[in-house]
Amino acid sequence: MRSHLFRRTTGSPSPPTPLILLPSLLLLISTTTVAAATSDTPTAYDELLAYDFPVGLLPIGVTGYELNKNTGEFKAYLPETCSFKIQGYNLKYKSTISGVIEKGRLKNLKGINMKILVVWLNIVEVSRHGDELDFSVGIMSAGFGVDNLIWSLVETGNARRRRIMILSREEGDSGGWRRVMVGGG
Repeated sequence: MRSHLFRRTTGSPSPPTPLILLPSLLLLISTTTVAAATSDTPTAYDELLAYDFPVGLLPIGVTGYELNKNTGEFKAYLPETCSFKIQGYNLKYKSTISGVIEKGRLKNLKGINMKILVVWLNIVEVSRHGDELDFSVGIMSAGFGVDNLIWSLVETGNARRRRIMILSREEGDSGGWRRVMVGGG
């Protein structure tokens, strides 16, 4: 009676049936869906825009970030220490930057330094007031126009690369800037 349950086959195996291919197809579809969902994840630059900051606060090349939306605590990761100059000030970014972000304000910053005369000081806070950004090192601050930071420049090691993020704001839009292109070399 059990002989019909067990059958010995010889020769080449039969072609796969659609039922056998179904799990493979489902796996492929679910992997594609996860990949598509991942590409919709906002970047660190998108998060800056959402909090009303220009993308130029971070150099191009952020490899990842963490953001606790409840507390505003964040960490951004760069492949290495980098620096750039804005309006005569040298800024240096460590490979890990951390702090707390809220609309128009970054506080408790660690990992960003500004050279004042001959001394490197930690930038502890960045606040936005209209079209002006104030970089505070505790005892003093320097102000920059937001327009100076709609692009990002990164200098790492001996190589200097300029990359530009082109931003757009719709006519009459009181919201933030929207990223429309990244380029450079």
